[in-house]
Parts: sequence; C-alpha cells; structure tokens
Amino acid sequence: MKVLGLVGSVRKLGNTEILTKEALMGAEEEGAEVEILRLTDYAVKPCQGCAACLFQERDCIIEDDANFIFAAMATSDGIILGAPCYILEATAIVKQLIDRGFAPMQQNKIRGKVGGVIVPYATRGWTQNAFQQTNTWLLSLGVDVIDQLLCHVQGLSEAPLFSREIERAHTLGKRVAQAIKTGDHAYQGEEGICPICHDRNLRVLKDMETVECPVCAVRGSLQVEGGKIKVIFTDEAVKRHRWTVRNLRRHFTYHLKPSKDFFLKTKRERKEMAGRYKGYLGM
Repeated sequence: MKVLGLVGSVRKLGNTEILTKEALMGAEEEGAEVEILRLTDYAVKPCQGCAACLFQERDCIIEDDANFIFAAMATSDGIILGAPCYILEATAIVKQLIDRGFAPMQQNKIRGKVGGVIVPYATRGWTQNAFQQTNTWLLSLGVDVIDQLLCHVQGLSEAPLFSREIERAHTLGKRVAQAIKTGDHAYQGEEGICPICHDRNLRVLKDMETVECPVCAVRGSLQVEGGKIKVIFTDEAVKRHRWTVRNLRRHFTYHLKPSKDFFLKTKRERKEMAGRYKGYLGM
C-alpha cells in the first residue's frame, strides 16, 4: 500500500508541506509506504492544444516532467494533495496539471485511487474557489476524494502551532490509508452541497429554476424550508455527474475525437485562411 503526497506550493517546509507531511505520517501509521513530491520542483509546461494524446491515444508529447508526475500517481494507491489558496483559488501548478491531465484522463491508469485534499489559506472569505481546482484535477482522473480539509494558517510555517489543524491533517492521512485497506471509498469529510465533490458552490442556470455544481455538473433545485435554503438532487441526476466513466467516454468519443476528420479535411483551407493573420502585429 503506497500513499503519495503532492505539494502544490513553492515554499519549502511551508504550511502546505508541513500539513501534507503530517497527513503522510497518519497514513504511515496505518501501514502505508509514503512518498512526497513538491510539484513546483518539476517543469510542467502549458498544454499545446495539439490533441496528439487524444487522437493517437498516447502520453503527452511535451518533453517535461508532467508524465513523470502522472506516472507516480498511477503507481500509488492513495494520493494526498496539498495546495495553498492564493486569491480565491489553488496555485498555478494545480491549474497547469489540470490542462495536462487530458492524456491520463483517457487512459484510466489513475482511476479508482483514493484521495485526500488539504488547502491552507491565509484570509477568511477568500477561499471560495480553492476546492474547485483540486477537485477538478483529481475527479477528472478518477480519484475518489474521501476527505478534504481547509486550514486557516496565515503565518509562514505556523501550522505546527495549531494542534487542531495538525490532528485533522493526521486524521485525513489515516482515513486515506484505511480506505485503501478496506475498499470503502465513502466520503468522510465535512459535508458540502454537491453530493460528488462536496463543495458549496452553485451555478444558477438560465431557466432561473435549476442549479448546478460547476465542477461536477450535477443539477438540482432549490427549496426554502424554515427560512433556510435546501438543494434537492435526484438520484438520477447524481448518477449522471460529469466524472462518470460513461460521461467521460461520451465526451471523448462523440464530442472530441470526431473533430479529427474535420481537422484533416479542412487542413489546406484553414492554412490559407489563417495566412491573413500571420505576422499581424508582429506575431
């Protein structure tokens, strides 16, 4: 049993690394072999949008460290992602890896792993989108996130001063290891609104009647009971969430892959028409 810690912060031994290591200590207590990678130590270039991974069904062709990171995730049984919240969202390395996750999303080498997420933050009220990136990344790869933790630790490397946060991170690590051992991937963290990612963000659709989780695309309706808002999701809506194997397969097979034929058919025409813009404004 192996649990991999991923640190999405450039700070060495900062709060994110400390809390991630504490979680790994918890996993180790449960018998896990543990490893840690500081994601910002690796070169991860932007996705080129070439779709080679899609059309050729292969790893990304870009020569950097992204494939190494995904391979490390694939050879682990559990993944603990620590990523600080900077200006409402997770850090840039997480966003970069979301874009580069196209190939492993199709290959299913990571699907079925157990995951936990730790997000340290400095300022209350500035964390609304932090779990959107971490959940998008892990859920798109098929990782079952069973716990997530939002930690208010503002000062540099001050996390050890807060026993509650340290204990909670330790528990998260133990839960990840226990889920691997038992095979029970049920969510154990603080309940949110979305039944899939357990975040509390919602989109109001144009019909002004339907709400949707922006990450998981689970749709529901609002009710007010006793002055409190309640969101109702049907069992059928939950089964149709964005990250199911069936929906991902449909996305790639029917929405994306057919574009290859159009791309080849219009290659000469597109090249000629794009010539108008070549060199415009020096680019």
